Amino acid sequence: MKYISSILCAVLCLALLAGCGLGGQSAPAATDTPAAEPETAEETPVGMINPVRASSAEEIESLFGVAMNAPEGAEDVRYAIIDSAVPLAQMNFSVDGLAYTWRVARTEAYEDISGMYYEWQDVSFEEGDSGVTRLSASGAGLYDRYDAETGMMYSLSMDSGATAEGMAHMVRVLTGQEDGNDSLGELFAALHEGYFPGTAGSSLKAAANAARLADCFAETGAEPDAVARAAADFAGSLSAEERATFELQLEGVAAMFTTLTEEGGEGILADCGYAAAHYPWNDGNVRDCFAALLGSD
Repeated sequence: MKYISSILCAVLCLALLAGCGLGGQSAPAATDTPAAEPETAEETPVGMINPVRASSAEEIESLFGVAMNAPEGAEDVRYAIIDSAVPLAQMNFSVDGLAYTWRVARTEAYEDISGMYYEWQDVSFEEGDSGVTRLSASGAGLYDRYDAETGMMYSLSMDSGATAEGMAHMVRVLTGQEDGNDSLGELFAALHEGYFPGTAGSSLKAAANAARLADCFAETGAEPDAVARAAADFAGSLSAEERATFELQLEGVAAMFTTLTEEGGEGILADCGYAAAHYPWNDGNVRDCFAALLGSD
Protein backbone atom coordinates (compact mmCIF):
# COMPACT_ATOMS: atom_id res chain seq x y z
CA MET A 1 0.00 0.00 0.00
CA LYS A 2 2.84 2.37 0.84
CA TYR A 3 4.21 1.74 -2.66
CA ILE A 4 0.87 2.66 -4.31
CA SER A 5 0.55 5.79 -2.18
CA SER A 6 4.01 6.94 -3.26
CA ILE A 7 3.05 6.59 -6.92
CA LEU A 8 -0.16 8.57 -6.44
CA CYS A 9 1.74 11.41 -4.72
CA ALA A 10 4.24 11.60 -7.57
CA VAL A 11 1.46 11.84 -10.19
CA LEU A 12 -0.28 14.61 -8.20
CA CYS A 13 2.93 16.64 -7.99
CA LEU A 14 3.49 16.41 -11.76
CA ALA A 15 -0.06 17.62 -12.38
CA LEU A 16 0.46 20.63 -10.12
CA LEU A 17 3.71 21.55 -11.88
CA ALA A 18 2.04 21.39 -15.31
CA GLY A 19 -0.71 23.75 -14.17
CA CYS A 20 1.76 26.33 -12.89
CA GLY A 21 3.95 26.22 -16.00
CA LEU A 22 7.54 25.07 -16.07
CA GLY A 23 10.06 27.78 -15.29
CA GLY A 24 7.33 30.20 -14.12
CA GLN A 25 6.47 31.35 -17.73
CA SER A 26 2.93 31.17 -19.02
CA ALA A 27 2.06 30.61 -22.69
CA PRO A 28 1.00 33.78 -24.53
CA ALA A 29 -2.73 34.36 -24.72
CA ALA A 30 -4.48 34.31 -28.09
CA THR A 31 -5.04 38.07 -27.86
CA ASP A 32 -1.34 38.97 -27.41
CA THR A 33 0.07 41.33 -30.13
CA PRO A 34 2.49 39.45 -32.44
CA ALA A 35 6.08 40.65 -32.45
CA ALA A 36 6.94 43.04 -35.29
CA GLU A 37 8.59 41.34 -38.25
CA PRO A 38 12.09 42.53 -39.16
CA GLU A 39 12.30 45.10 -41.95
CA THR A 40 13.04 43.48 -45.29
CA ALA A 41 15.41 44.71 -47.99
CA GLU A 42 12.43 45.66 -50.16
CA GLU A 43 11.10 47.93 -47.42
CA THR A 44 14.42 49.71 -46.97
CA PRO A 45 14.81 52.75 -49.27
CA VAL A 46 17.61 52.20 -51.72
CA GLY A 47 19.24 54.36 -54.39
CA MET A 48 18.87 57.52 -52.28
CA ILE A 49 22.56 58.13 -51.67
CA ASN A 50 22.50 61.39 -53.66
CA PRO A 51 19.54 63.55 -52.54
CA VAL A 52 17.85 65.41 -55.38
CA ARG A 53 16.04 68.67 -54.73
CA ALA A 54 14.11 70.94 -57.05
CA SER A 55 15.87 74.12 -58.10
CA SER A 56 15.71 76.94 -60.63
CA ALA A 57 17.87 78.43 -63.36
CA GLU A 58 18.57 81.43 -61.12
CA GLU A 59 19.73 79.35 -58.15
CA ILE A 60 21.92 77.15 -60.34
CA GLU A 61 23.60 80.18 -61.90
CA SER A 62 24.28 81.68 -58.46
CA LEU A 63 25.72 78.43 -57.05
CA PHE A 64 27.56 77.03 -60.06
CA GLY A 65 28.34 80.20 -62.02
CA VAL A 66 26.84 78.89 -65.27
CA ALA A 67 23.66 79.84 -67.09
CA MET A 68 21.47 76.77 -67.55
CA ASN A 69 18.88 78.01 -70.03
CA ALA A 70 16.47 75.78 -71.93
CA PRO A 71 16.53 75.98 -75.76
CA GLU A 72 13.82 77.85 -77.59
CA GLY A 73 10.72 75.67 -77.89
CA ALA A 74 11.73 73.32 -75.04
CA GLU A 75 8.90 71.72 -73.08
CA ASP A 76 8.57 70.14 -69.60
CA VAL A 77 11.61 72.04 -68.32
CA ARG A 78 12.65 71.04 -64.78
CA TYR A 79 15.69 72.03 -62.70
CA ALA A 80 17.33 70.16 -59.85
CA ILE A 81 20.48 70.07 -57.73
CA ILE A 82 21.99 66.74 -56.72
CA ASP A 83 23.87 67.02 -53.43
CA SER A 84 26.46 64.31 -54.04
CA ALA A 85 30.18 64.23 -53.28
CA VAL A 86 30.50 66.36 -56.42
CA PRO A 87 27.40 68.62 -56.47
CA LEU A 88 25.56 68.51 -59.80
CA ALA A 89 23.17 70.93 -61.47
CA GLN A 90 20.59 69.27 -63.71
CA MET A 91 18.01 70.39 -66.26
CA ASN A 92 15.49 68.03 -67.85
CA PHE A 93 13.63 69.14 -70.98
CA SER A 94 12.24 67.90 -74.28
CA VAL A 95 12.44 69.30 -77.81
CA ASP A 96 10.42 67.92 -80.73
CA GLY A 97 9.42 64.90 -78.67
CA LEU A 98 12.98 64.00 -77.64
CA ALA A 99 13.85 64.06 -73.92
CA TYR A 100 17.22 65.36 -72.69
CA THR A 101 19.06 65.53 -69.36
CA TRP A 102 21.71 68.27 -69.12
CA ARG A 103 24.14 68.22 -66.18
CA VAL A 104 27.03 70.45 -65.15
CA ALA A 105 29.51 70.21 -62.27
CA ARG A 106 32.78 71.76 -61.13
CA THR A 107 35.49 69.09 -61.16
CA GLU A 108 39.28 68.96 -61.19
CA ALA A 109 39.37 66.51 -64.09
CA TYR A 110 37.09 64.46 -66.30
CA GLU A 111 34.36 62.62 -64.36
CA ASP A 112 31.35 60.67 -65.54
CA ILE A 113 28.47 62.62 -64.01
CA SER A 114 25.79 61.26 -66.34
CA GLY A 115 24.35 58.44 -64.25
CA MET A 116 23.95 56.47 -67.49
CA TYR A 117 24.73 52.76 -67.36
CA TYR A 118 24.53 51.31 -70.86
CA GLU A 119 26.67 49.09 -73.02
CA TRP A 120 27.92 51.65 -75.52
CA GLN A 121 28.22 50.39 -79.10
CA ASP A 122 29.53 53.49 -80.88
CA VAL A 123 32.04 55.93 -79.38
CA SER A 124 33.29 59.00 -81.26
CA PHE A 125 35.54 61.93 -80.34
CA GLU A 126 35.27 65.58 -81.29
CA GLU A 127 38.21 67.31 -82.91
CA GLY A 128 40.85 67.77 -80.22
CA ASP A 129 39.22 65.07 -78.08
CA SER A 130 37.30 67.76 -76.20
CA GLY A 131 33.99 65.93 -76.39
CA VAL A 132 32.98 62.28 -76.49
CA THR A 133 29.73 60.85 -77.83
CA ARG A 134 28.54 57.38 -76.87
CA LEU A 135 25.56 55.61 -78.45
CA SER A 136 23.85 52.36 -77.49
CA ALA A 137 22.07 49.86 -79.71
CA SER A 138 18.78 50.79 -78.02
CA GLY A 139 19.02 54.48 -79.02
CA ALA A 140 20.37 55.88 -75.74
CA GLY A 141 23.15 58.43 -75.98
CA LEU A 142 25.67 60.34 -73.88
CA TYR A 143 27.75 63.37 -74.80
CA ASP A 144 30.18 64.67 -72.22
CA ARG A 145 33.05 67.13 -72.20
CA TYR A 146 35.47 68.54 -69.66
CA ASP A 147 36.54 72.18 -70.00
CA ALA A 148 39.97 72.40 -68.34
CA GLU A 149 40.03 76.21 -68.55
CA THR A 150 36.85 76.68 -66.54
CA GLY A 151 36.91 73.42 -64.57
CA MET A 152 33.40 72.59 -65.73
CA MET A 153 32.18 69.12 -66.60
CA TYR A 154 29.26 68.99 -69.05
CA SER A 155 27.01 66.00 -69.70
CA LEU A 156 24.04 65.60 -72.05
CA SER A 157 22.18 62.29 -72.05
CA MET A 158 19.16 60.73 -73.75
CA ASP A 159 17.37 57.46 -73.11
CA SER A 160 16.14 57.18 -76.71
CA GLY A 161 16.38 58.80 -80.14
CA ALA A 162 20.03 59.82 -79.77
CA THR A 163 22.32 60.62 -82.72
CA ALA A 164 25.89 61.88 -82.56
CA GLU A 165 25.13 64.93 -84.72
CA GLY A 166 21.94 65.77 -82.87
CA MET A 167 23.55 65.63 -79.45
CA ALA A 168 26.58 67.66 -80.54
CA HIS A 169 24.24 70.31 -81.95
CA MET A 170 22.20 70.45 -78.74
CA VAL A 171 25.35 70.87 -76.63
CA ARG A 172 26.41 73.81 -78.83
CA VAL A 173 22.99 75.37 -78.33
CA LEU A 174 23.07 74.80 -74.56
CA THR A 175 26.56 76.26 -74.22
CA GLY A 176 25.78 79.30 -76.38
CA GLN A 177 28.01 78.28 -79.27
CA GLU A 178 25.12 78.03 -81.71
CA ASP A 179 21.67 79.55 -82.07
CA GLY A 180 19.16 76.74 -82.24
CA ASN A 181 16.18 79.01 -82.87
CA ASP A 182 14.20 78.89 -86.10
CA SER A 183 17.05 77.38 -88.15
CA LEU A 184 14.64 75.56 -90.44
CA GLY A 185 12.50 78.66 -90.86
CA GLU A 186 15.56 80.66 -91.88
CA LEU A 187 16.58 77.99 -94.39
CA PHE A 188 13.08 77.90 -95.85
CA ALA A 189 13.09 81.69 -96.17
CA ALA A 190 16.45 81.65 -97.96
CA LEU A 191 15.21 78.88 -100.24
CA HIS A 192 12.03 80.74 -101.08
CA GLU A 193 13.82 84.03 -101.77
CA GLY A 194 16.80 82.76 -103.73
CA TYR A 195 15.89 79.64 -105.73
CA PHE A 196 13.47 79.65 -108.65
CA PRO A 197 13.14 76.38 -110.65
CA GLY A 198 13.65 76.70 -114.39
CA THR A 199 15.68 79.92 -114.27
CA ALA A 200 19.37 80.35 -115.14
CA GLY A 201 21.63 78.78 -112.53
CA SER A 202 18.69 77.22 -110.69
CA SER A 203 20.28 73.74 -110.57
CA LEU A 204 23.31 74.95 -108.62
CA LYS A 205 21.09 77.01 -106.33
CA ALA A 206 18.94 73.92 -105.73
CA ALA A 207 22.12 71.96 -104.89
CA ALA A 208 23.29 74.57 -102.38
CA ASN A 209 19.89 74.72 -100.69
CA ALA A 210 19.57 70.94 -100.60
CA ALA A 211 23.03 70.61 -99.04
CA ARG A 212 22.26 73.23 -96.38
CA LEU A 213 19.05 71.46 -95.45
CA ALA A 214 20.79 68.07 -95.38
CA ASP A 215 23.48 69.42 -93.05
CA CYS A 216 20.80 70.92 -90.81
CA PHE A 217 18.94 67.61 -90.62
CA ALA A 218 22.17 65.75 -89.87
CA GLU A 219 23.38 68.18 -87.18
CA THR A 220 20.09 68.60 -85.33
CA GLY A 221 18.81 65.04 -85.64
CA ALA A 222 15.48 66.58 -86.66
CA GLU A 223 12.46 64.28 -86.68
CA PRO A 224 10.67 64.02 -90.08
CA ASP A 225 7.34 64.98 -88.48
CA ALA A 226 8.91 68.10 -87.01
CA VAL A 227 10.40 69.00 -90.41
CA ALA A 228 7.01 68.58 -92.09
CA ARG A 229 5.37 70.83 -89.45
CA ALA A 230 8.05 73.50 -89.87
CA ALA A 231 7.60 73.51 -93.66
CA ALA A 232 3.82 73.65 -93.27
CA ASP A 233 4.11 76.55 -90.81
CA PHE A 234 6.32 78.49 -93.20
CA ALA A 235 3.98 77.77 -96.12
CA GLY A 236 1.07 79.00 -94.00
CA SER A 237 2.72 82.41 -93.73
CA LEU A 238 2.72 82.83 -97.52
CA SER A 239 0.05 83.94 -99.96
CA ALA A 240 -1.62 81.31 -102.15
CA GLU A 241 0.62 82.17 -105.12
CA GLU A 242 3.78 82.14 -102.99
CA ARG A 243 2.71 78.87 -101.43
CA ALA A 244 2.46 77.24 -104.87
CA THR A 245 5.98 78.46 -105.67
CA PHE A 246 7.29 77.17 -102.36
CA GLU A 247 5.89 73.70 -103.10
CA LEU A 248 7.79 73.67 -106.41
CA GLN A 249 10.93 74.82 -104.61
CA LEU A 250 10.66 71.98 -102.09
CA GLU A 251 10.19 69.45 -104.88
CA GLY A 252 13.27 70.83 -106.63
CA VAL A 253 15.60 70.63 -103.61
CA ALA A 254 14.32 67.16 -102.67
CA ALA A 255 15.06 65.90 -106.19
CA MET A 256 18.48 67.58 -106.09
CA PHE A 257 19.29 65.91 -102.76
CA THR A 258 18.78 62.54 -104.46
CA THR A 259 21.07 63.64 -107.31
CA LEU A 260 23.77 64.78 -104.90
CA THR A 261 23.84 61.39 -103.18
CA GLU A 262 24.15 59.47 -106.43
CA GLU A 263 27.30 58.84 -108.46
CA GLY A 264 28.77 62.11 -109.69
CA GLY A 265 26.90 64.16 -107.11
CA GLU A 266 30.09 65.38 -105.49
CA GLY A 267 30.93 67.30 -108.68
CA ILE A 268 27.66 69.22 -108.56
CA LEU A 269 28.18 69.90 -104.87
CA ALA A 270 31.67 71.27 -105.54
CA ASP A 271 30.29 73.62 -108.23
CA CYS A 272 27.41 74.99 -106.14
CA GLY A 273 29.72 76.90 -103.78
CA TYR A 274 28.50 75.37 -100.51
CA ALA A 275 30.97 73.28 -98.45
CA ALA A 276 28.85 70.51 -96.97
CA ALA A 277 29.87 69.41 -93.47
CA HIS A 278 28.23 65.98 -93.49
CA TYR A 279 28.30 64.82 -97.10
CA PRO A 280 27.29 62.21 -98.27
CA TRP A 281 24.60 62.20 -95.54
CA ASN A 282 24.41 58.45 -95.08
CA ASP A 283 22.00 58.73 -92.16
CA GLY A 284 18.62 57.39 -93.24
CA ASN A 285 16.92 60.03 -91.09
CA VAL A 286 18.17 62.75 -93.47
CA ARG A 287 16.44 61.02 -96.39
CA ASP A 288 13.27 60.67 -94.32
CA CYS A 289 13.33 64.41 -93.61
CA PHE A 290 13.47 65.23 -97.31
CA ALA A 291 10.59 62.83 -97.93
CA ALA A 292 8.65 64.60 -95.18
CA LEU A 293 9.14 67.93 -96.97
CA LEU A 294 7.15 66.66 -99.91
CA GLY A 295 4.27 65.73 -97.66
CA SER A 296 4.25 69.00 -95.74
CA ASP A 297 1.44 70.58 -97.76
